[in-house]
Amino acid sequence: MRLINVNAIREGDIIARDIISYEGGILLTRSSKFKNAFRQKLLERNIYEVYIDDELSQGISPQDIINPQIRRQINQDIKTEFEKIKHTLDINVEGISRITTTLFEELSKKEIVCDVMDLKMNDDYTYQHCIGVAILTTIVCNKMGIRKDHAHKIVMGALMHDIGKIIIPKNTLNKPEKLTQEEYELLKTHVEIGYRIVEKNSSVSPITKLAVLCHHEREDGSGYPLGKGDELHIGAKIVGVCDVFHALMSNRPYRQALSVKEVIAIAQMEKINVPIRQVVESILAFYPVGSTVLLSNGDIGIVEKNFVQDVARPLVKVVYNVNTHQKHEYKLNLQERLDVCVAEKIPDIPHS
Repeated sequence: MRLINVNAIREGDIIARDIISYEGGILLTRSSKFKNAFRQKLLERNIYEVYIDDELSQGISPQDIINPQIRRQINQDIKTEFEKIKHTLDINVEGISRITTTLFEELSKKEIVCDVMDLKMNDDYTYQHCIGVAILTTIVCNKMGIRKDHAHKIVMGALMHDIGKIIIPKNTLNKPEKLTQEEYELLKTHVEIGYRIVEKNSSVSPITKLAVLCHHEREDGSGYPLGKGDELHIGAKIVGVCDVFHALMSNRPYRQALSVKEVIAIAQMEKINVPIRQVVESILAFYPVGSTVLLSNGDIGIVEKNFVQDVARPLVKVVYNVNTHQKHEYKLNLQERLDVCVAEKIPDIPHS
């Protein structure tokens, strides 16, 4: 299968994966044929890329880091827990803990290359974002060798880090234009609101509470709400870094998701913890499996596999060359061909 821009899909293309709506229903089922009438509906739901099956991409199949069925269940569970909190302002610690345990069980592999598509789900942004940050946080804790009991508490903080946003008006959270200063100050209160929700609960670890309160603090003291610097707990630093990365990689009302290259460039200007930032950079695949890329030698191909050794140099199935206009069919491992690199990700194969 290959990942293709919605604007490049043709009538009759075969959908390779179920496309899920905000409400959890299926918009398009796997193996169904695409119709042009679907295009605008997908774009309206901030779905800009989908997987299709075709002859060019036979044998290429992205491997989910979390079983899709389990991922959907996690998504539903966190939505249920957040809805309960919204009405009672009380935390079901056991429910959040079960979700955290599931994430650790699913992400227990020693070496993981995290595909951007692993962090995306077509759902309400707050839920999607909390799960995405928790996935990144789990992987980072594993790679940094953080004690499992501490890591569990940090990931619980990641799952709940934006819980205060359930109180913020949706027209502020989802505003497509730049926020006014007053709206921005209101948005910033979500960390203190979230902290007040968890503060008095003796079943919530102080490590989790700090992640909720301090994930917008920065190394130079320029963050909020306390203006703390490098004396922050490691858990708050990890959640803060993962929060920055996932927010930049996500579609928002005021912009589309940025590419991994753009995300890394912006994150490097943020006053976040450098060693943690570098860990996240080392696990993010620049080009999702199934995406179409233009190589520096003029070849165009489909990414078949990413490698933890160097996430910017995948295995590519070459199918075309823009200089000769010739079709090809061979594999090029950029881990071995250091004279060739990916120039850019492109929407589709020109001759397909």
